[in-house]
Amino acid sequence: MNFPSRIKSGLLVLTAGACLGIGGLSTSAVAGVSEEPSIHSLSPAEVQSGALTVEQSTGGIRYVAGGIGVEERAWLATHAAQFNTHITFAVVPGGAFISDVHVGITNAKGASILDATAQGPKLLVELPPGSYHLTATHDGQTIHRTFAASSQGHAVLDIGFKQ
Repeated sequence: MNFPSRIKSGLLVLTAGACLGIGGLSTSAVAGVSEEPSIHSLSPAEVQSGALTVEQSTGGIRYVAGGIGVEERAWLATHAAQFNTHITFAVVPGGAFISDVHVGITNAKGASILDATAQGPKLLVELPPGSYHLTATHDGQTIHRTFAASSQGHAVLDIGFKQ
């Protein structure tokens, strides 16, 4: 699913009827900031130059992390439909995106599905349909979430770490 987007001062604002919210805060309230190029203003060559490497976990789970720079954000937006789990990492309050988040995902039986470090504020994962538990650790803080992945649509997890 492609969403039109605007990128303002490093913040990705979804304009498809809902804004990305972290901890009840909306990043759409950025006032007086000039807009950077969006996916729609980049040429195919510029989008390709921001190509990220899709990796595989030891269990064969496809994932990609990134979102630093306009090209990476554009690449992720273009390829998001290939992944059924979309995770965003930020600091609350404020909503500043962060990277270097250690992520562990286990299935309903407790088996490790993914153990990786997100080198950007966005992590896209393709999981088999089912129930999962996510553990995200950054700067000494650990956050736990339970979620479900399906073969239709995608799970969206906004993980907010306290400053």
